Amino acid sequence: MRSLAMVMVVCFSSQLVGQDLKKPRYSAEKFATGYLKYESGIPIVVANGTPEEVGQQFGELAIKQAKKTLLSRVDSYVEKLGWQESFPQLLKIAPLATGNFPKDLRVELDAAAKQSGVDRNLLIALNLIPDQTKIGGCSTLVVQPERSALGQPLFARNLDWPPYEEIGDFTLVYVAKTKGKKAVALVTLPCLVGCISGMNESGLCVAINEITVSKDQAKTPNLLGTPMLLLFRRILEECSTVDEAEKLLKQAQRTTYFCLTVCDIKGGCVLEVTPKSLERRSPEENVTCCTNHFRTEPLCVNKKCARYDALAKVQANGKKLGVADVYAAMDSVNQGQNTIQTMVFEPVERVLHLSFGGSESASKKKPIRIDLKPYFEK
Repeated sequence: MRSLAMVMVVCFSSQLVGQDLKKPRYSAEKFATGYLKYESGIPIVVANGTPEEVGQQFGELAIKQAKKTLLSRVDSYVEKLGWQESFPQLLKIAPLATGNFPKDLRVELDAAAKQSGVDRNLLIALNLIPDQTKIGGCSTLVVQPERSALGQPLFARNLDWPPYEEIGDFTLVYVAKTKGKKAVALVTLPCLVGCISGMNESGLCVAINEITVSKDQAKTPNLLGTPMLLLFRRILEECSTVDEAEKLLKQAQRTTYFCLTVCDIKGGCVLEVTPKSLERRSPEENVTCCTNHFRTEPLCVNKKCARYDALAKVQANGKKLGVADVYAAMDSVNQGQNTIQTMVFEPVERVLHLSFGGSESASKKKPIRIDLKPYFEK
């Protein structure tokens, strides 16, 4: 009995690593061919099959589990953001927006809503937030192979988001293996089928940086555009390289201003995007930095940003950079509790280093290393 008790303590403790010893927000479960498991404290949802089957599994394993916790606090979150008037309007237009969703993702979202019992319009609206308003901060850093201590690219990223209602503690990794698509791993929240940050089976990585102004003064939002998070998910499901991602973005209708930091197994760059423009910003000193403003001449309005300046020092110092170095760089630009996720991708090895949530910046925590290759296997 004593040995059994010890085993139970060890197993339970292993789920709490990296989560400030808080109670896990999800329980490990199986549903159809999908499952939710913990790896060193990181909840990972794996869903397989047709778009409908993938949606059902994500709906059951992630959204339904968050229905009485995080999703029950939406009204409180909206109030703290001051969205009492704007969010109801977003709910009203939500059904119209699905006409611009990639078809398979619309099927996935519909199935997830039905399976979880969460209002479909609410899920749609939550996936549209980055298209309608700018509330995130975010910083990214891409290291080319020539500057990497590993001889391979590294892609680091802070997700800065208002931390109300313990939202960061509900972070999970969503591995979607949809029939006919590339397998993708999204570092996300249980209300999103779109992509904020992620990697696919080919090693292509993407992350959004929100932008508020552009020299081209393109009209925004473009109501004919594909919602950003759904567009980024499509990129991961269809593309293998930075060039392919850029080509898809150029061909797509875009809703608003954003930077998409992209990286493949050879290296990365920043794509600066508006509804009518796309500019590629290449590395300097074999490092690319990005925060929340455009820097290319056709789009830049103002380059002042303390976070960018801090990352630029890393860019300019000429030193070889490893995982610990880029994590430290992300910590140097953290925004306290607003930094709800910090991560580093290794595109060649298909590895993710991740920390999230809690009472301080995610960058202050020891990251957990997750080998995504086994999860990508068909």
